[in-house]
Amino acid sequence: MNRRSFLTAATASALAPALFAGRAAAEATFNYDALAALRAGLNESTSQVMSTASYMMDVLGPRLSGSPGIRKSGEWVVEKMKGYGLTGAALEPWPTDPTGTNNGFSRGWANSKFYLAAVSPNSFPISGMSVSWTPGTKGLVSGECILVTDTDEKTLKEKYAGKLRGKWILGQAPTVMRAQWDAVAKRYTNDQLDALEIPARPPENGTPAAPPGPPPFMPPAPGAFNRNTWFFQEGALGVFATNKGHGVVNVQGGSRTDLPDAQIPRIAIEAEHYGRIARSVQQGQPVVVEADIRNEWYDNPDMFNVVGEIRGSELPNEVVIIGGHFDSWHGATGATDNGGACSIALEAMRLLQSTKAPLKRTVRVCLWNGEEQGLIGSRLYVAKHFGGVRGVPVAGNVRGNVAPMTRDHSRFQAYFNLDNGAGSIRGIYSQGNTAIAPIFRDWISPVRDLGVTHVSSRSTGSTDHVSFHNAGLPGFQFIQDPLEYEPKTHHTNLDFFEALQPEDMRRNSVIMASFAMLAANHPGKLPRHQRPATDATIPPPAAAAAAPRTP
Repeated sequence: MNRRSFLTAATASALAPALFAGRAAAEATFNYDALAALRAGLNESTSQVMSTASYMMDVLGPRLSGSPGIRKSGEWVVEKMKGYGLTGAALEPWPTDPTGTNNGFSRGWANSKFYLAAVSPNSFPISGMSVSWTPGTKGLVSGECILVTDTDEKTLKEKYAGKLRGKWILGQAPTVMRAQWDAVAKRYTNDQLDALEIPARPPENGTPAAPPGPPPFMPPAPGAFNRNTWFFQEGALGVFATNKGHGVVNVQGGSRTDLPDAQIPRIAIEAEHYGRIARSVQQGQPVVVEADIRNEWYDNPDMFNVVGEIRGSELPNEVVIIGGHFDSWHGATGATDNGGACSIALEAMRLLQSTKAPLKRTVRVCLWNGEEQGLIGSRLYVAKHFGGVRGVPVAGNVRGNVAPMTRDHSRFQAYFNLDNGAGSIRGIYSQGNTAIAPIFRDWISPVRDLGVTHVSSRSTGSTDHVSFHNAGLPGFQFIQDPLEYEPKTHHTNLDFFEALQPEDMRRNSVIMASFAMLAANHPGKLPRHQRPATDATIPPPAAAAAAPRTP
């Protein structure tokens, strides 16, 4: 049921003067001609968002933080923004790290060759990719596979000591595959969007506490037994990890501080291939696999965020920021996470510039580096420009408190982030900022026909708006249709250009440009919120988004 249907006639009559006054005030600040001009971005023949996305993903490729690929892509974006006529387009270096660890990136990494195949008893290619920041094979190597699912140090040494040299380790039992009975791609229903507008309730009195889930993965404590290190010491060729199945290979990262010559190659492979090999071994049939994997390492890579702006006409020192994270994982080209959103933000800036949209405040685009390693780029940026940030990482993914910092928030208006896949924008999370919700409800009225209908009071986390929110600044993430993000493209080998929906991309460009213009021209400062005591880490809540969003 539509929430407006709950208004009785008497209630509506009583609220009418206030609603009319609010609407009149909103219309006084809206430039409908300028908003209409931004809709040029809906025209397939004139929009540039898909051509930008294609070049970024297809030509330039993945953008792993600290790799040559992300720098090459960043330099291309800078030239693109200069071509739009933006000012200040640059790769803005991260602040110098006083600890000497390059803000957690003492080493960059890139894969330059990946060949993996079974050669006996049957020959077949194996789909997979190296875990980042792990070594390659030092040329063509070949060996039998052995299934080792034990984790206890004593058991491992009793059963396998002296037996692993020249072997490939299958470190887990095969994945138990389930049929995909439901459609993978989904859009939010009206009921799901309506549910997002209802504040989450705490547990009722008497409700049994939920049983604790499994503890999150933690690397072994210093000096503790590390199974992969022991495999390396035993002379194994590498470790294979299975995946979620249905052709999906989830590929992320290893330690950025471990020395490449002191660790074992780790390779994520397709569950179906892993299962075939593991079950053959269980049947007593040896399987020989050969590989030639080349991974490159780069000491202390230059780390940066990509920035550009359109200067405001009346309050140029006050800023509205739009953006998303620029870095990706390396198993694909990072289209839905998060190159598509970067292309949308760039197209929004192009629309604002090309239509000569009136902007009282400066509108800046920021594309973040190091998001996948813990929101590092955006945290450092907020600390440098506005201060008041807790947990700024200076030596890896650090989330603890830091010394108090000077806060300079008077120049900041709002940050709008896009990073929940490739789906159409359906609304926005207000991050518990109840004072701003009525403003957002007014702002969505000019783009309601594009599918933007809801403002949720809830918080969502695990992406770059959190860096602003945790500093006490208005930072927001849009509500997006999940499409195939989970379980198909998020951090996987299937995150390619083909997963982008052109109509959604064009709509999102217009919506983001509209919000940027409305924020830039708002008559006063947008309402702040109470600075949270802890990080906001609530994932996008909806039945359609099956798994939590992780950075």
